[in-house]
Amino acid sequence: MAVDAVSGSSGASSSTNVKVVDADEVGFNGLTADNFMKLLITELQNQDPTNPMGNEELLGQISSMRELQSNIELSDTLKEITSGQSLTQAAGLIGKQVEGQDSSDNSVSGVVERAFVRDSKAYVAIGNSEVPVSSITSVQEPASE
Repeated sequence: MAVDAVSGSSGASSSTNVKVVDADEVGFNGLTADNFMKLLITELQNQDPTNPMGNEELLGQISSMRELQSNIELSDTLKEITSGQSLTQAAGLIGKQVEGQDSSDNSVSGVVERAFVRDSKAYVAIGNSEVPVSSITSVQEPASE
């Protein structure tokens, strides 16, 4: 992704292309405080010396950087909470007789032996099969022996 540096209100026509390429981090989700600091420093280095960025603009950009960092941290925390809730839901099925479909769309039924989370998605294990909790169609108490 190419990002053009924006110069405050200087009206300068110079721009610097900053290449940010990482297969794991795409778009705004991949931005960190370090990325913003690099962009800010690049912007400051390339601004029009006769009309530099004002303090208000600089503080506004720093404030935006902090706000974005806080949003990223909040998003990560919410993902962790959601993952924990999914695991709790899956763990509640341990010992229950369930029916559903595994990842290969094969019908599976049996008693849930364990629960786990993979890639933020909750699964239960029935024998050698791994069934996403979202694919479970029936839950019953196991038959008494």
